[in-house]
Amino acid sequence: HTGEKPYKCSEDLCSKAFKTSGDLQKHIRTHTGERPFKCPFVGCGRSFTTSHTRRVHVRTHTGERPYLCPEPTCGRGF
Repeated sequence: HTGEKPYKCSEDLCSKAFKTSGDLQKHIRTHTGERPFKCPFVGCGRSFTTSHTRRVHVRTHTGERPYLCPEPTCGRGF
């Protein structure tokens, strides 16, 4: 809770710093263009910088809507 950000980007002209090495690793992909998380659906061809964004994308193929409206009469999801 100190606010310390010891993981600094080594890219020229970039002054960003992060609390965790994982956050730095995700940031570095903005410089390299690396997108290691591929959509598993045949023919899609999309790839993503984080597993989370891939998981959200996969729902466009499956139709999964994991979050339901709490209103008792609604029943809709997103």
